[in-house]
Amino acid sequence: MNMADALRHAARVLGLALAWLLGRYRVVEVSDAPDALDSRTLYVVGEDGQRWFAVFACPCGCGATIQTALMPKVKPRWTLTEHWNGTPTLHPSVWRTTGCRSHFWLRRGRIHWC
Repeated sequence: MNMADALRHAARVLGLALAWLLGRYRVVEVSDAPDALDSRTLYVVGEDGQRWFAVFACPCGCGATIQTALMPKVKPRWTLTEHWNGTPTLHPSVWRTTGCRSHFWLRRGRIHWC
């Protein structure tokens, strides 16, 4: 690992720690969706650099699991931006049409209710 890569890695680790301390969502890449979801964690499921979907617990606390497609040819689909500190932005908003009917944006690791 060269110096630039080491600095980028250190900045990301520091950013993830700050995101956790500030109560923001963070991105964790996995090959399979976990059975138990940690709060404030957006799990990105995929393999070999391909991101298939994101899964996370509904932020209202109802206990529902939200899954958003990230694949370009799937509709509806969301765009995930991962910021330097490991916090995510999802676009467009997430609107549950059943259950708790939550409607929110996830921007820079924070929930913004509609």
